[in-house]
Amino acid sequence: MSAKKIENEELIWLAQEARLVFTDEELADVSAYINNFLEMLDRFQELDLKDVEPFSFAEAIECPLREDAVVRFENRDAIMAESAHVEGDYFKAPRIMEGV
Repeated sequence: MSAKKIENEELIWLAQEARLVFTDEELADVSAYINNFLEMLDRFQELDLKDVEPFSFAEAIECPLREDAVVRFENRDAIMAESAHVEGDYFKAPRIMEGV
């Protein structure tokens, strides 16, 4: 069974959706990398796993969760002092939307 190969047109569309720009050389490298990965995944189809038990941990693992609780933090200045990006009374964050 042969792995499905990703075509350059599909990769260009995907790159545009992710807002990535590739040179022709980068596109060839990314295409080769993804297609090699798909071929590797395809090799799993060749394995006979009918007698293999599903994997499970030998010990039961519990992850204790705490209740979500709103806790008021009174020392606002201490929080602001921890950030390297403060402007006035606000945290400064990078602009992520163009034209806004």
